[in-house]
Amino acid sequence: MDPYRDSDSSPYEALENARRTRQVLKLCEHSALYSFAMASFLGVLAVVDYSPYLLAAGTVSLVVALLGILNRRLALRGRQDLAGLLQLTALLALATSVGLFLDGVFPALAPGFLLLVADGGMILKPHHSYGIAGTAGVLYLISQVVHVSGFEGAQIPEQLATLMVIIMILMAFVLVASTNIRSTSDLRRALDEATYNLIRANRKLKQASEMKSQFTARTSHELRTPLSSMIVFTDLALRDAYGPINSKLRNALTHVLTSARHLKAIINDILDLSKIEAGQLVIANEDFELSKLAEAAQSASAAPAAEKGLGFAVLVSPDLPPYLHGDEGRLAQTLVNLTVNAVTYTEHGEVEVRIEPAGPGHWRMVVRDTGPGIPEDQFESIFQAYRQLDSTAAASKIKGTGLGLAITRHLVRLMGGTVQVDSELGQGSTFTVELPLAAGVPVGEGPEPILAR
Repeated sequence: MDPYRDSDSSPYEALENARRTRQVLKLCEHSALYSFAMASFLGVLAVVDYSPYLLAAGTVSLVVALLGILNRRLALRGRQDLAGLLQLTALLALATSVGLFLDGVFPALAPGFLLLVADGGMILKPHHSYGIAGTAGVLYLISQVVHVSGFEGAQIPEQLATLMVIIMILMAFVLVASTNIRSTSDLRRALDEATYNLIRANRKLKQASEMKSQFTARTSHELRTPLSSMIVFTDLALRDAYGPINSKLRNALTHVLTSARHLKAIINDILDLSKIEAGQLVIANEDFELSKLAEAAQSASAAPAAEKGLGFAVLVSPDLPPYLHGDEGRLAQTLVNLTVNAVTYTEHGEVEVRIEPAGPGHWRMVVRDTGPGIPEDQFESIFQAYRQLDSTAAASKIKGTGLGLAITRHLVRLMGGTVQVDSELGQGSTFTVELPLAAGVPVGEGPEPILAR
């Protein structure tokens, strides 16, 4: 079994398991070497000056060294948490026995315990770390009670005891430092790997998005050609271009024409959005007559508003220049989208469209309705593609792709402007498009070309 892989866990958990496994393996290796060295040193002391306490401390050191080997195998089999817990507990027991059995080494017990607890916090899971801290606390209290009771271990020279204390603390320093270094390197490696994977995923998503946009644009373009033919020939048939038709056929063809025009509008929206996403939509800059925008809004929404009994008005401020410079088609599309939306969602009252100045160098188009209003928490979501208002009764009766406002925001931004919504439930909504003002000249009255002589 590979301890670095866990197909049933999340990627983060698999990385964390692999990190802990590496840490536990190093802990077992280092503690085995350290314990063997301690056992050998205590064995030499016991030969020179025999003491049962020296023998006991040496035996504990040897047992901890053997446990290091066994726990390493346990970690390799995927039980790294249990192996780390057992090995740290064994090290705490070794520190306790050496501190008690060797007279003069007891001062190293407290810092040794603290460093082992800190090392456990970097290696083990949080709840296991609490267990190590609790074990260290219990062993420290027991050792204090034993030490205060007058217990004396094996007598060793004071200089040797001081040297042992220094060596034990330094070894603990090295253990904690190496664990910290490995943890930092693991985190950096995981961060580098995650960043690399994220970059690759973003590239793939970008490529997929571009392919989707290209496919949608091409498909939409291919659909528009036969659909336009259907609209033209159906309209000719309704105009009796091919001879008289009865009322039933006229009614059926009228439904066909209405549905085809609606479908064409949807395809146009999808095509526009795909062009925007692919960065292929170009904003034109030309002189146009401001009154044409008012006419576009009027022709698109006046009749539907009259059918619903709504008041409808388009007001153009006389303070604006009669001609502006920009993309007339996209401006008209923006205004018509907002106006049609207002008429569609409004059941009673009125819809008002205003085109007016907005301060130095700017002008705005304002569409106000007395519809059901929009919740404040949906002000942003209504401008997202394929999203529609879903909290009003009127919304359930309205069918569409939810692309109008998304396209409107994109177009306004491409033209250097902003679009905002202000609404109150039950009182209506107001959409405001603000754009930079560029005065134009009457079409055909631009500067005369300079002829070459």
